[in-house]
Amino acid sequence: MYKIVITEHFKKQLKKLVKKDRFLKERVINTLNCFDKNQSIAIGRAIFKIRIQGLGKGKSGGYRLYIFLLEAEGILAPICIYSKNDIESISFDELADHFRLIKAELASLL
Repeated sequence: MYKIVITEHFKKQLKKLVKKDRFLKERVINTLNCFDKNQSIAIGRAIFKIRIQGLGKGKSGGYRLYIFLLEAEGILAPICIYSKNDIESISFDELADHFRLIKAELASLL
């Protein structure tokens, strides 16, 4: 079991999506609580990609959640989330920007 750290950067992203899908927050928390790195897609640098089912749409019309696993400290921190209906995929540079912001917030928290 990992300690889940939700940063302000991630909260802002999630808040926008929750307006369209009011149960998304619960599904994200459940996904983080049940995280298993062996059943997730490893992107590299301890970053994993997880698909989350959309409200009545299944995984194909759902969301992508990127998370950062700081295994030495037992910390799991979501990096970014987006609707696959709005954005097909994010670029490496966009993911790197999100990751940089998350790392800075984590450094101030730890």
